[in-house]
Amino acid sequence: MSTTGASSVLLFILNILHVVFGLAIACASIWFFVEVHSVTSLRNTNHYLLDYNVYWPQAIPWVFILVGVFVICVSCCGFVGAKKRSNGLVVMYIAFEVTAIVALVAAAVVALTFADTKSTDKFIEDAIWDVYTTMKNDRNLETSFGNMEKRLQCCGASGPRDYKNWRDSFPVSCCDTYYHGWIGSYNIDCDFTNKLANERHGCTEVATNYTRIIIRVLSGACVFTAFIGLMNVIVAVTLSKSMKRRPRPMPVQLESESKKVLL
Repeated sequence: MSTTGASSVLLFILNILHVVFGLAIACASIWFFVEVHSVTSLRNTNHYLLDYNVYWPQAIPWVFILVGVFVICVSCCGFVGAKKRSNGLVVMYIAFEVTAIVALVAAAVVALTFADTKSTDKFIEDAIWDVYTTMKNDRNLETSFGNMEKRLQCCGASGPRDYKNWRDSFPVSCCDTYYHGWIGSYNIDCDFTNKLANERHGCTEVATNYTRIIIRVLSGACVFTAFIGLMNVIVAVTLSKSMKRRPRPMPVQLESESKKVLL
């Protein structure tokens, strides 16, 4: 196989990996945004009528989403260039890929510098405490907060003790409502003596830890995707040089032109 053919195949394979990681970053970022919005949407809106600030836990998912979508678009350009073996398309792909690498590294640096900080913890904690305080007098909000407790496997805002001042027992969301085993399912009492509920962490602690983990995982994914993009650039440059060295086909001489030369 020629250098051009081998480089085209390798570029095609690397772009498949690039698309997979770009799609994973975009999908994980969308999920991250939905999870943050599911908490912030429950806050008391009267407390935030004059708050027009955009906080990093709300903004950083969009940064990752845009970077992931851009990586997918650049990879599509790489697929076309590798298939058509067009030097112009390959050069354009190299320029876009370098831009994508810079964007990926910048997104990771911004996330780790500005989003992975104590200010993010404080934002999440304030949001959950606001929801917890408001839901004491709002039955619908209590159900939504209970769904969050089930999803995060947490209990209360700071811990299970939060409920002991104003309830007779833990909400069922602090316990496993049903146990599924060989004998079937049955209800579990969720009173203040329930061991499972008392051992659970508060939702502020769980949510802040999950937020930090997600930011770091997405940042690491961006750096790894940038490394794959760097390999794409190296292979694309090799492909471009091999296409430049490829000899041009000799023009076909027609029979009538041969006769004119002989005459």
